[in-house]
Amino acid sequence: MLNKSKIALLWVAVLLSLAVLLMFPTDCRNGATNGVFLCLQVLIPSLFPFMILSSFVASSGIIQKVPKVIGSAIKFLFGLPPCAFAPIFLSLIGGYPVGATSIKELYRQGHLTKEQSERMAMFCVSAGPGFLITYIGAVMTRNLKLGYLLLISQIISLFMLGIIAKFWVIPLNEDNTETINYCKKRNSIKDSVIYSIENAIKATSSMCALVVVFSAVSEVFITLCNNNPAIIWLTALIEITNGTKILADAYPVVLLAFVCGFGGLCVHFQIFVQLKDLKINKCNFYIFRILQGLLCAIFSGILIKLFPLTKTVFSTINEAKPEFYTTSIGCVFLVLVCAAFIVCTRQRRI
Repeated sequence: MLNKSKIALLWVAVLLSLAVLLMFPTDCRNGATNGVFLCLQVLIPSLFPFMILSSFVASSGIIQKVPKVIGSAIKFLFGLPPCAFAPIFLSLIGGYPVGATSIKELYRQGHLTKEQSERMAMFCVSAGPGFLITYIGAVMTRNLKLGYLLLISQIISLFMLGIIAKFWVIPLNEDNTETINYCKKRNSIKDSVIYSIENAIKATSSMCALVVVFSAVSEVFITLCNNNPAIIWLTALIEITNGTKILADAYPVVLLAFVCGFGGLCVHFQIFVQLKDLKINKCNFYIFRILQGLLCAIFSGILIKLFPLTKTVFSTINEAKPEFYTTSIGCVFLVLVCAAFIVCTRQRRI
């Protein structure tokens, strides 16, 4: 039940949203359009396969066969069971929401306790190589070396935050670590694949919706800032993909690294949607996001000192226009195939 104060806040939010839509219709439309392009070009092609993989790893039971050396390292560094290797690894190679999806699946399957899942949600948040190297390095800044340095700083920060979370968020409880249900019946390979695809479609759809909404919000924010360099960089804290285009024009690399570590509100809401059953501590979550941003900025600054950027860091491109004619066709076919897959699966079950 919602109390009166929450109802009042919801009404204020609704009325404020309505006012923004009426006052800035063009900006909202343009922002939503950019968000759709972003989903078709970046989000669906890059994250959808990792969503399937993360669900399959948990539902098929192969996560129980983590090599002993890796399992021992995970337990020593983070105080977590060997299966925690999957969310950590997938968050590093897949990008921001993939780690949360993997945590949700392992918790649902009984491989992680609620406390362990909440602790992992604090640090399994990372920009993947596709975003840092391909998007920021190759496209936005025209400097692949910068993309690799940002990725290294993300990896170091994630491991440091994992160690901090071991002692700060929830102290290590050996009983919780050893009494996890590993005897849950495994699904067949066919059922695991079907479930993984269905779950990935649902997760990707919710993330695309959030990207479209936050892209519209960031476009309105840009208009309100009126290209004021003192505050317009805050756009990246709302929606990181559009925000990094602004940062890549004239801002220091360490600020770009901080934003990549922080993630942006759009990413945070995607994580909250995936982990809604866990009800993670939002205060701790944002403390860790700020720490991650600071650590990424510090380590990227050190790495740039050690490995100077020899080329021009920032490109002169004012706007990254999506090549809609190349990848959109594949994305449309992907959506159609997924829809047909769901229809066929439901008919077969009936």
